[in-house]
Amino acid sequence: AAPVAGPTLADAIARYRARDLEGANELLERIVSAAPEDARAWSFLGQIRRLRGDLDGALAAYQRALAADPERYPAVYGSAVVHAQRGDADRAFELLRQLKRSGRYDLSQITLDADLAGLRQDPRFADLLMKPEDFLHPFVEPVRVIHEWRGEAPGDEFGWVARNAGDVDGDGVADVATSAPSKDLGGAQAGRIYVYSGAGGTLLWSASGAPGDRLGLAVEAAGDVDGDGGPDVVASAPGADRIYVYRGRDGAPILTLEAAQAGESFGRDVVGVGDVDGDGRGDLLVGAPQNDAAGEDAGRAALYSGADGAVLYEWRGEEAGDRLGAAVAGRAADGTALFALGAPDAGAGDRGRVYVYDGPVATPRFVIGSDDAGAELGGMFLSLVGDVDGDGVPDVYASDWSHGAKGPTTGRIVVHSGADGRRLLAMTGEAAGDGFGIGVADAGDVDRDGHDDLVIGAWQHAGAAPAGGKVYLVSGGDGSLLRAITCRVMGDTFGFDATGLGDVDGDGRIDLLLTSAWSAVNGAKSGRVFVVAGE
Repeated sequence: AAPVAGPTLADAIARYRARDLEGANELLERIVSAAPEDARAWSFLGQIRRLRGDLDGALAAYQRALAADPERYPAVYGSAVVHAQRGDADRAFELLRQLKRSGRYDLSQITLDADLAGLRQDPRFADLLMKPEDFLHPFVEPVRVIHEWRGEAPGDEFGWVARNAGDVDGDGVADVATSAPSKDLGGAQAGRIYVYSGAGGTLLWSASGAPGDRLGLAVEAAGDVDGDGGPDVVASAPGADRIYVYRGRDGAPILTLEAAQAGESFGRDVVGVGDVDGDGRGDLLVGAPQNDAAGEDAGRAALYSGADGAVLYEWRGEEAGDRLGAAVAGRAADGTALFALGAPDAGAGDRGRVYVYDGPVATPRFVIGSDDAGAELGGMFLSLVGDVDGDGVPDVYASDWSHGAKGPTTGRIVVHSGADGRRLLAMTGEAAGDGFGIGVADAGDVDRDGHDDLVIGAWQHAGAAPAGGKVYLVSGGDGSLLRAITCRVMGDTFGFDATGLGDVDGDGRIDLLLTSAWSAVNGAKSGRVFVVAGE
């Protein structure tokens, strides 16, 4: 009989993400028993032990990690946290200063770590933080920044999503919708969305949620929902079980959609898909991955009328736990429609599937599956990316940014023909931990070869700085690299979202809309958004 494979680090990470600390601990104990020199596993075991309150065990695990690999910097950080929790500030600062000197560990978020709260009043703490000048000139390559917008306060996560909203102000230039779903307004996690002029960069309007709403977890171009001839904007507030559509030109609310079930994560993703039912109004495709109608967390996705909010069609997950609707994409035009629905826990090994439909029908035309190194295909970042193969039909882009091709969270994307489901392109991140595959990727035909191109983020790429991030512009025609933009600011998470914006500066080239939602530019996780000039 073939030997039974033991647990992997990816298995332990999956348990941790499911908040099963006991399960993660058990798997990691088995991993380090079988591989006692596995520094990464020891470091992760230290983290799990610390979260379970076993500080002595955590420190011992971190020490084993550092004995195996003295440059296992997460273990250095974890050790510093343990010493801080024990009240040994001197040893904690010694280790944190070691990390800062190394330049290879992201300390940009330490103000948010509750376990370091006892150190914050110490004068030595400020010396660990980044300075305003650290955020200037963020890119390794020559880059012309047309606009830069910054989050208003620490923790906002401004730039969580950024989209081409269409020309909402009627000046002939595409405008920008972006969000800060974690913004506190009268209470925690209210959220706010912002719409900016693509031409001048001025704020055209904003809309705010109530505490707990998380308004802007998804924000998208809605198409012309109210029939006034201009594009509108849709944003979700999953904490309120609602989706709001705003008039594009002034932000006036024009439509509210309500969840079918409380707590179904209504609007985890939402997108305007065009006029599905032929009434001249833009319609909406909404995901609710924690809907229980077909089993606990089987999920659902539904088409809603932009005219009156009626449900036009609904899909449900195949099995409990599939989480159908975690990501959605679609487009209707000229009497045809194509929809794609992500279910990140469906399929073999619960590694994810994407279902692609010819319009509002029950049976998918094809299904995109994951592979043995997959994690959550279809969990985020699903789009009709444009016509990549030049056959006149939009093609389907799907991301699994946690894919373990070269180690945990390497990231991988695939593009499949919208016409027949053939795989057109697959790309993998450069290294474990990169988180490659961020953004809806629809750049447009940047190189003017008749094939739409892709812009893809790797928000944790560490080539120039820990968690600095990197963005890749890739030819849709042959998959070659057209351009790379690398961030050298520690913890900026450049490539948190990525899409094309069209030509906003009038030079005839397609410009790019790129975000850094965990940037510490105005405090930890305040975030920032760039419009970068095309080349």
